[in-house]
Amino acid sequence: MASPDSREEILDSLPVEVSLLRRLESLKELERQNPLGCSPRKERVAEHSWHIGIGVVLLAQYCPTDVDISRAVLLATVHDVVEAFVGDTFAFGNDVAGQQSREESAVAEICSKFPGPGATLLAGLWEEYESQSTPEARFVKGIDAFLPILLNFVNPENSSWREHSVSASKVTKRLERVATSLGPLADLNRRMISQAVAEGHLADG
Repeated sequence: MASPDSREEILDSLPVEVSLLRRLESLKELERQNPLGCSPRKERVAEHSWHIGIGVVLLAQYCPTDVDISRAVLLATVHDVVEAFVGDTFAFGNDVAGQQSREESAVAEICSKFPGPGATLLAGLWEEYESQSTPEARFVKGIDAFLPILLNFVNPENSSWREHSVSASKVTKRLERVATSLGPLADLNRRMISQAVAEGHLADG
């Protein structure tokens, strides 16, 4: 009987796509600034992507245009994969200005270090989302704005709004960039923002 392979030999023989999958698992631990709606702890990136995907399925009926739900779920799943390489960027943080260049470099790194059809597909989906070139990409971007507002609203004591003294005008500006993709959901977000200001959980101005 042949001797079994060593642990190192097995790991060294992994297909490149499996190695990339291992790297992306770090998204299960990477924290975002938003809280969970049901807990004091912060949301993690993988949880966020899953929630966006579920949101796409459940909320597609509110999208003003027809969308391919399966395609939108794919985009939701991969839209933050680059954060396994560059970390999360808080939507209202000081480092937003350099986010695009950091993330584009991360996509190039993925394709370079993990070459193959898997990385190419991943990069293509991410680029579709970033370019906002399809109705599906625009809807996912809308849900990506809708859900953080919802989570901060339902858990005000642990909200990133309060922690970082975020102003209502900044939240509203981010919402209005994607409002046309959200239909009536945008109005619901606007009501949440107004009420959070009235309750003192979101800074006015």
